[in-house]
Amino acid sequence: MIQLNPTVGDVTTNTNNIIEAVLKMDADFILTPEMSICGYPPRDLLYCDGFIQACEEAVQRIAQACSDQTILVGYPRQDYGTGKIRNSVSVLHNGEVLTVADKQLLPSYDVFDEKRYFEPGENFCMFELFGEKIGIAICEDFWRGFDSSSAPTYEHNPVRQLLDAGCSVLASPSASPFVASKHQSHLEYALDVANEHSITIAVCNQVGGNDDLVFNGGSFVVSSAGVLGTLPLFEVGAMNVSLQGDSVEVVNEYCNDEERCRAIILGIKDYFCKTGHSKALLGLSGGIDSALVATLAVIALGKDAVTGVLMPSRYSSIGSVEDAEQLAANLGIATVTLPIEHMHAAFEQIFRTSCQESTGLAEENAQARIRGLLLMALSNQQGSLLLATGNKSELAVGYSTLYGDMAGAVSVIGDIYKTDVWSMSKLLNHTHSLFGFSSAPIPQSSITKPPTAELRPNQLDQDSLPSYDELDAVLRLHIELDLGVDEIEEELDCTREFISNIIHMVDIAQFKRDQASVIFKTSPRTFGRGRRMPIVMKRNWATSREIT
Repeated sequence: MIQLNPTVGDVTTNTNNIIEAVLKMDADFILTPEMSICGYPPRDLLYCDGFIQACEEAVQRIAQACSDQTILVGYPRQDYGTGKIRNSVSVLHNGEVLTVADKQLLPSYDVFDEKRYFEPGENFCMFELFGEKIGIAICEDFWRGFDSSSAPTYEHNPVRQLLDAGCSVLASPSASPFVASKHQSHLEYALDVANEHSITIAVCNQVGGNDDLVFNGGSFVVSSAGVLGTLPLFEVGAMNVSLQGDSVEVVNEYCNDEERCRAIILGIKDYFCKTGHSKALLGLSGGIDSALVATLAVIALGKDAVTGVLMPSRYSSIGSVEDAEQLAANLGIATVTLPIEHMHAAFEQIFRTSCQESTGLAEENAQARIRGLLLMALSNQQGSLLLATGNKSELAVGYSTLYGDMAGAVSVIGDIYKTDVWSMSKLLNHTHSLFGFSSAPIPQSSITKPPTAELRPNQLDQDSLPSYDELDAVLRLHIELDLGVDEIEEELDCTREFISNIIHMVDIAQFKRDQASVIFKTSPRTFGRGRRMPIVMKRNWATSREIT
């Protein structure tokens, strides 16, 4: 089992890494992840001239370099019968391609869009090695969408085909993106299948960050005897597993909060590494969101790579400034202080000169956009990437400012609800030594004080929003499970009006989210590619309650 972290499109380096890893292995049968040659997901690179040919040539190169072993490698290939592209795995041995498996179930829900690019395979693929019949079920062909509420119900079952043909070992090259707690459910599902059919199952999952998706690895081999071997989460790795070996004890390594933290840390690290950037920049308000983002960035990139920018205004409290300064000191990062009062006053003067009056939301958003302007200018000046610090609750209901606090190359916690921001921050403080800190990094007051944007005197988030406990309870049901007013009312102790108002806020903020930064996926339904809603829309259809 070789758990790889490919860079999408870097066929040469990915191929070199496969060859190097294979030559170090002493095994009869070697499994690599789905699309291991080109990285997953390749998206529209599949349309680029020469890309498919390069992947196919890489298969031959691996076959020649690693001739003594039997190796499974994943790549896109063109079917010369139909002329279309398939998501494929080749079985290599003695310098040749023994057989090719084509993925049959092509997911096109959530962040997946495989039907856009690939045609499905028509037949199952099985080969024999040392008396074992080994079947290949590429990712979705094995999972069949059981791990996603938005997945379709497939009538076709590739695993059943393999079992009926006498498969004794099932190999599943995968590229399954991280979602909190999904790895444990995958392991339990595989154990159930192995027990029910008395077979061995090897799942080799991609690891690393590619754009908005983070792949958590956690590859494993299971049989009816139990778990025969596992690879770590969020790390590149390799292991030898004997199919006749004893089972090993598996400890659930991380709670959901730590899983999310480690996924985001890996996402930041790979986003910077794979794009060739080394320095990060973010605004520090003294609040919990920017504190969590700064802490995760330091863990991922190191303290010398992160700069915090303080931009106090006439409404900033002394406590907020002190919290921002204390966070920076705890993390050991450099800071820049750019007060916005002069620009804020100039903005007001320009409006007055033009016989306009800057009040209310316009005046508040102007401050956020002044800060966004300063951050982007500093980003350009330093060659740093700006990290956006807004959370999922704010993005959901539009409690964020376009071209202001939404500015940035990547939205670090845009898939983290506010209540989870607090719990993740508490976990980082409680387990600080595991992340390389000598003491708790996040000031306690940043966690305990009431959240505020500080864009007007004595402002609190709860002046405009429900409590985050109530808000997040509705948002989780509506966004993650796509439930409507009636179903949410049955689940929660809330009024229909309260629920309807929140859903309305979510709907009318879609135009902002369509312009948001790349958001690291940590939940079943992530804004962006994972939740493709129309901007111009109305919820004007009959509900079950109205029909009855």
